Amino acid sequence: MIYKNINDIQNINFSVIIVGSGPAGISLAIKLAERKIKSLIIEAGSEDYSENSQEFFASKVIGDQINDLQSSRLRQFGGTSAQWGGWSKPMENYNLSSWGINFDELSKLSDQACEILDIKNNFRKSNINNYFHQTEFQYSNVKFKEKYKNYISKSRFVNLLLNTQVTNFGGSNNIVEYADCIFQKKKIKIYSKIFILSAGGIENSRILLYTQSQNNLLNNEITIGKYWMTHPWFLGGYGILKKRELINFLGSRYIDREGPIHISSTENLKNDKNILSGSIYMDAEENKKLHKEIIKDLLCISPDLGKKIARGIFKKDLKCGNIFLHLEESPNNGNKITLDKNVMDPNGVPITNLHYKKSKQTLISAKTILEEFAEVCGKLDLGRVAINKNIYELEKYESLGVYHHIGGTRIGDRTDNSVVDMNLKVHKTENLFVVGSSVFPTSGYTNPTFTIVQLSLRLGEHLYKKLSDKS
Repeated sequence: MIYKNINDIQNINFSVIIVGSGPAGISLAIKLAERKIKSLIIEAGSEDYSENSQEFFASKVIGDQINDLQSSRLRQFGGTSAQWGGWSKPMENYNLSSWGINFDELSKLSDQACEILDIKNNFRKSNINNYFHQTEFQYSNVKFKEKYKNYISKSRFVNLLLNTQVTNFGGSNNIVEYADCIFQKKKIKIYSKIFILSAGGIENSRILLYTQSQNNLLNNEITIGKYWMTHPWFLGGYGILKKRELINFLGSRYIDREGPIHISSTENLKNDKNILSGSIYMDAEENKKLHKEIIKDLLCISPDLGKKIARGIFKKDLKCGNIFLHLEESPNNGNKITLDKNVMDPNGVPITNLHYKKSKQTLISAKTILEEFAEVCGKLDLGRVAINKNIYELEKYESLGVYHHIGGTRIGDRTDNSVVDMNLKVHKTENLFVVGSSVFPTSGYTNPTFTIVQLSLRLGEHLYKKLSDKS
């Protein structure tokens, strides 16, 4: 059922309250519904996008500026899935090694995650050498509002309340008893047995920090908001990848599909060079204007190679153009979310301050990955790579967008460097959980949505067992 007025739910009991209607919240509610557990998803926004609603996401950035911080998250039914690019892939096993969560445990949930995202459970990797492999992403077209609106409208177990902002939680003796909500400027408490935060990679920290400031429910030792990360995404250079040569080299292992060609670093490169993991991709769309510029440069440097490549253009055999990088970012205690002391949102809740500095390690990793990839291309005659001057000289990178908000409520077993335990329960509470990319203790290079859905399904199974034990 979908509710637009909080008064309509006053006499209904819900076993689980879920804050946020994005991929994490809806995936969790679907899993709970399989077990006939009644949940209420509380969404601060309305059914559709609203400029007025987006004002509640105003934030300040202290340090290296992130211009799209507000527009990269949506306050509406379906959350940021309304504008995501759909790139989907499980986290690499080696990226999960520090999480304390077994890779196989998440893999068992891949079929259901793929069903939710309407994609195939097919994520092939083909080794090029010890340092690189061609990688397969799946591309989801799912917008969670469009896919699940009808399902939720008719469901007996999944309920959605719109236009209601959860500001903080209240309770005593380490037990959350209610969520403080604001509906049409009125403050109302919603009670339940279990509470889940799935409001996004900034709002999860914001709500917990505000809770910490309002009462003694959360222990002050818990490091809420710290170790915030993103996926640095930028132009690494340009180059030419000879598709025919790559096909001949990989043979039957070549991953032939529409879309960009993805080349990802391996665990060996990460460990041998002491860098962060990353992914290179080149758009499969031909750019004739860029072709001409690249060929012109190559004719000056290497006439024979330039002529050979020029001939290949007309055979449609090249991927020629910009080389983009998607990198892991290392956790940094100084990159954190705090509450502003002076500026409030329209409901009187402090806006967030994001303290963020780009890392030199990102530049070193980008340069190393591109240099190693250029060497592979040269040795195997797969193409040529030119590295962006600013990256080669380790000066700077120009971000193309910060759309993945990671960390702030990370998984761990200590209160001084994490917020939730292996079951995503907030430390030193009995019934408050967090799910979403905010719990990632490391980011890897992979887009986060697939892992977010897996974690939500995993949490659903845990909550079923928890509720069954109590009954």
